[in-house]
Amino acid sequence: MKDFFEYLRKLGGLHDAVMTDLRWKPAERTIELHFNDLFSNFDGLPEYPGRQPAVIVLHGVSDVRIDIETNHSALRVFEFLAREGSSDAVTITFSPSGRIESRLQSADYPPFQLSTGG
Repeated sequence: MKDFFEYLRKLGGLHDAVMTDLRWKPAERTIELHFNDLFSNFDGLPEYPGRQPAVIVLHGVSDVRIDIETNHSALRVFEFLAREGSSDAVTITFSPSGRIESRLQSADYPPFQLSTGG
């Protein structure tokens, strides 16, 4: 999990990414999170590689809590990071409001391919 949490940190917590699809499969204990741009946090910076849609799948999920208002036109991520003080949980907060929290055992995610310039 440490690698996944570091991955999220390097991506700036997916700040400003829009969640385009959310698939919670309780029987399979998975949550699929679809985003419009994995690198949205870097938009406007020289290292921004361009829009890259992505899917992150959380496996072995438990203690899932979803608190989202449906009157927003988009689920814009404010922060997607490890839950503070936990080694096996994430919190996704949305702007202007909303949150998803879950414990997890593992995650599948695309490779980190951000150019550092030069």
